[in-house]
Amino acid sequence: MLLERARAIWLRAMALVRRRRLDRDLDEELAFHLASRAQKYGDDPAAHATARRQFGNTTQIRETCRELWTFAALEILLQDLRYAARTLAKTPAFSVVAVLSLALGIGANSALFSLMDVMLLRALPVRNPQELVELVRATPDGAMMTNFPLALFEHFRRDGVLVDVFAVSQASPVVQAGDSSERTQSHEVSGAFFPSLGVQALMGRTIGPNDDRVGAANRVAVISYAFWSRQFGRDPSTLGANLRLSGERFTIVGIMPQEFCGVDRARIPDLWVPLAADPDPGEVWVLGRLRPGVSIARARIELEPSFQRALESLRDDFKRSSERDRKAFLSQRLLVNRAAEGTSGLRWSYWDYSNTLKVLIGLTGLVLLIACANLANLLMARSAARSREIGTRLALGAGRWRLVRQLMTENLLLSLAGGALGLLVAAWGHRLMVGFMVRDPLSAALDFRLDHRLLGFGLALSIATGLIFGLMPAIRATRADMSGASHNAGNQRGASGMPLAKGLLSVQIGLSMVLLLGAGLFTRSLRNLGVADLGLARENLLLMDVGTVAKTPHARQQFWMELTRRVAALPGVRSMALAGDAVFGNGGWNQTVWVERPGKPAQDANVSENLVSPAFFATAGIPILTGREFGEQDRENRPLVALVNQTFAHRYFGNESPIGKRFGDRGQASSDRYEIVGVVGDAKYGSVREATRPMVFHPMWQEPARTFLRVHIRTVSEPTAIVPSVRREIQAIDGEALVSEIRTLPQVIRGQLRQDRMFATLAGFFALLALALGGIGIYGITAYHVARRTPEIGVRMALGARRCDVLWLIMRETLVMLAAGATVGLPAALAAARLIKSQLFGLDPSDPSTVACAAVVLFGAGALAGFLPAWRAASVEPTLALRSE
Repeated sequence: MLLERARAIWLRAMALVRRRRLDRDLDEELAFHLASRAQKYGDDPAAHATARRQFGNTTQIRETCRELWTFAALEILLQDLRYAARTLAKTPAFSVVAVLSLALGIGANSALFSLMDVMLLRALPVRNPQELVELVRATPDGAMMTNFPLALFEHFRRDGVLVDVFAVSQASPVVQAGDSSERTQSHEVSGAFFPSLGVQALMGRTIGPNDDRVGAANRVAVISYAFWSRQFGRDPSTLGANLRLSGERFTIVGIMPQEFCGVDRARIPDLWVPLAADPDPGEVWVLGRLRPGVSIARARIELEPSFQRALESLRDDFKRSSERDRKAFLSQRLLVNRAAEGTSGLRWSYWDYSNTLKVLIGLTGLVLLIACANLANLLMARSAARSREIGTRLALGAGRWRLVRQLMTENLLLSLAGGALGLLVAAWGHRLMVGFMVRDPLSAALDFRLDHRLLGFGLALSIATGLIFGLMPAIRATRADMSGASHNAGNQRGASGMPLAKGLLSVQIGLSMVLLLGAGLFTRSLRNLGVADLGLARENLLLMDVGTVAKTPHARQQFWMELTRRVAALPGVRSMALAGDAVFGNGGWNQTVWVERPGKPAQDANVSENLVSPAFFATAGIPILTGREFGEQDRENRPLVALVNQTFAHRYFGNESPIGKRFGDRGQASSDRYEIVGVVGDAKYGSVREATRPMVFHPMWQEPARTFLRVHIRTVSEPTAIVPSVRREIQAIDGEALVSEIRTLPQVIRGQLRQDRMFATLAGFFALLALALGGIGIYGITAYHVARRTPEIGVRMALGARRCDVLWLIMRETLVMLAAGATVGLPAALAAARLIKSQLFGLDPSDPSTVACAAVVLFGAGALAGFLPAWRAASVEPTLALRSE
């Protein structure tokens, strides 16, 4: 039975391929049967007619035979597709506008889907990624952290609840390979990292447990394919080569495949080194695999007691911390998350940008709605133009739903073509969004991939668009009465379709108003960010990261002091200073301090701290409001001093002078006391958007000298011109010193504003697209309306109407449509503007001037689109208009 069905299906499928041959054979067989019957009645024409009459309708016989040969529904679909393609090819302007508008709408939404797919759904290219889990600690206030103290990792590894437990720590060492140096991203990994993931090196070997031992004979490194290509030009002799990481020598023992990204797609490391090679790795990510048959819930229950015991074992490390910090640490809970797609860092990047993505979803959704409304209007206008054809086919016996199916085939063909072209738009949009979500897109495994999920999404969106917004025009197009169709059907049917078309156009105008207001708000917000008061001088400030390989604190301090002296003496340098964190870097580091207040109990304060050298505030352009700046006298073994900003002084001392007041940062039981010797002006240290926060500054020379510091140089003119001179001075002091991340403050600020710039660019582009589509809709509706009323216009002009009267007659209807659209769109635009309030800077969502500008642009563009057909109507000759009746 199954073989017979399969054979029947095969024969029907082959009939589609051999259609012409089968038709020819059928014609020959029908001709034979007709000739045989005709011979019974003679050879005269009457005999042939009798034979045909008795034989039956040959066309119907052909159709019946074809239905037996092949799949009838598929055959009809192919016919409809061929007819739809020919019909659309006859109207290229309509087809191009429809396909392009749908491509932009579908492509933008597909780009967003692609980005969320790679961030949330795409599995790591490792062995059995579904078995991977990640440990997360949750604090009582709801914060979740993936970083664990190294001692906790050792507890998890010994417990045996998870198998193949491994740790990963991020680092940013400066790599020296030959004569070049650059700051790179590295992952310090435990010995089980590569064996647990089940990946092999492209060349050489990976890091194993024997490499991850303190005092290992050789320090080894495994490099990524991208770093191998960039730094070594894919030279096979790279294996065994040496490179220096922050002054320490490592031997390259392996090169990973191009597709391997580690466990964090958002940041592909340049290299991997053993965790034991870092004497102080800090905190680590902890991942592992579930034992067979163990669920995530069971693993968490089994790990929780061990986690609590491990926390208790670290209680002594918090003796000098505040009671609040100690209690918060000991009250943490353990969570176990699936990590098939990588660590939570990428997913948290998604949630960090969730508001951003919501805005983008809103923008792309509006563009798609506008494109679909425009398509519906174009389809109704087109069906009105084809009313005579449709009416004739109805009169000849075509079924209404057969015509609807034909029209829907045309609509689906348009939407599928738009969806196919939209995949190109999606690829471009995907790269654009990755560019603002990750600082270095080339280092992220967020590549655009045309997989089954993206194809399915694009296909579903294309079909839904064609069905939903093409069905109503198709149904309306087949409602003509046949008498009207045979005589001026376009006028009768067009009149009935105008109210719906005008309604759709008003909705389209309203949606355009939403996009215009959004574009105006984002553009003005970007401008405000560009001119915002930072509290410091923007221009001519050069920043660079410098590291020394000196081993002792004294040698490091000598290096920094000599560097300060030499660079400050360079021609073109106004001043120079060092800092633990650069302005517009991380904004310092967070710290809980306690503030002494005479006559009142000490108060805990959450502040940001930074370590700075003398002349830092003069170099950064931050004013000293009262007291003094740090000087050469603020050294080790001298009283501890600090400067605070204006916000700190006002928040904790009110109107009292903070000079001479004290605070501590290591618990009230500590003897460390810092005396406030000065107050500086408020400034922004992390980003343009940040609110002013309490800042504390410590003198550089009172702390042990650090390996890496941020150099700040204020120049007389263009900062980048002195970079070679600064490099020479650094090399003259220490030939192995490391220099990286050279940038100017304006470059840093431009990088921070890339998201706002993208919002302004995309919103502006989408708003212009909406205006163009709206203009096309207004022009089409007005032109169609003018064509229908040409005889009426001729009569009016023959009876004495002036051209300006006719012009106003047409323009009045255009302005009414614009007013209706603006009436609907303005409240929606104001409501949508409130949703993006957090994305704006220095601007109210209902800013009157921005609303007014959006309305003026909307009415101006709409009026221009309606003016062109109105002017042609006013220029018509009355005799020609009357003759068209």
